[in-house]
Amino acid sequence: MANFAERLDLALTKRGFTGAQVASALTEAGIPITRAYVSQLRTGKQTNPTLQVLRALASCLQVSVGWLVGDEHYESGAVEDLQLRAASIGLSASGLSEGSLSVLRGVVELARRAEDLSGEPEPAPEIPDAATPLNGSQRRALGKRLYGLRAGAQLSVEQVEVALGKGAAAIPAIEEGRIAPAPITVERLLGLYGVAAPPIREYVLSLARGERETAWYDAQSVPVWLSAAYALEQRATVIRTYHTQFVPPMLQTEDYARAALTVTGPATLGQSSVEEALALVMARQEALAAASGTVLWAVIDEAVLLRSIVGPHVQLRQLDLLIDHAKRPNVSLHVVPLDDPAYVPRTGPFTLWRFAEAFEPDVACAHGIESDELITDAAEVETYHQAFTKLSVTTTTREETYEVLEFHRERLSRSIGK
Repeated sequence: MANFAERLDLALTKRGFTGAQVASALTEAGIPITRAYVSQLRTGKQTNPTLQVLRALASCLQVSVGWLVGDEHYESGAVEDLQLRAASIGLSASGLSEGSLSVLRGVVELARRAEDLSGEPEPAPEIPDAATPLNGSQRRALGKRLYGLRAGAQLSVEQVEVALGKGAAAIPAIEEGRIAPAPITVERLLGLYGVAAPPIREYVLSLARGERETAWYDAQSVPVWLSAAYALEQRATVIRTYHTQFVPPMLQTEDYARAALTVTGPATLGQSSVEEALALVMARQEALAAASGTVLWAVIDEAVLLRSIVGPHVQLRQLDLLIDHAKRPNVSLHVVPLDDPAYVPRTGPFTLWRFAEAFEPDVACAHGIESDELITDAAEVETYHQAFTKLSVTTTTREETYEVLEFHRERLSRSIGK
């Protein structure tokens, strides 16, 4: 398998870019790097670029991050565990002295000989073709997103064209979906519009690179921060979520979801009516149900089961659905007891997403009053992980969860009978 430096060199050569041109393009896109740094990456003297730099390089060179880091199977989505672990070992060697690297190479060679791999020739990497033009749906979705971001930044078309350089991009044609801008141009526009959050940038760029077809959350009526969150959720292999006020949206009945949105207000999902917001919740549930292999680990406060936001019959159906969900093999549902809880974090509801790709770190999402905050800082994400871990070892077990749900179901049933 060719290493990162070899693939970067191949991509630069085949695409006809110099290191200076790439450095200039990324710097203009809001990711400042130098020509010398690109040269060091190209020659293998630097081996630990950040994920943001990797994505920007991939965007500029019109390849995937997976291809760039040497994961042959990432292109088709069939991620091989052995290859991912091998890639992670290579990345973890960054910063070692030459002596340590020599020892490591010797160990790897011994292991290859032991497994009779030393004689296998390494195939030369083949650079994928440049991205095909976006289809009409992708162009329109991308154009609407860029229009909304420009409007949010309160910039006129003329101001954007001056900032980019006259003739650099036909902004009206892009926003109307008539032409597709190059991914590196989108990088520059995002920087100009003040879009700094990596998940939001990556959400928009995934459209620009034509990496996926448009989805229900690409609608212009869905705020870009929420679309980015939904896109992350659909790619996650493990979802950990903690809720203190309501049943998690992924586990709500339609009637309960309508009541929850009525109480909190549809604006929390950027919608003008409860029914519009409800459609997003239902679409989110449908997408999660269709995702194969996704594990949902949900922790709720026991107060959620007592809070009455709707009639008792709807509450009862919600409890029945929770009991059904708790029996599913890919759902782990737990309750923080009201009486003498062992641990309660000083925070509101939050969610953690974990992904299959070895190079993609976990993302946390703090659910706020008016919008959600997507958190990528490793130290902050780890803080949320620690809180969830403490919750997980102090809440009900799966068996105890059934008992708690049945207890509240029986309590509510008796209340209705009276």
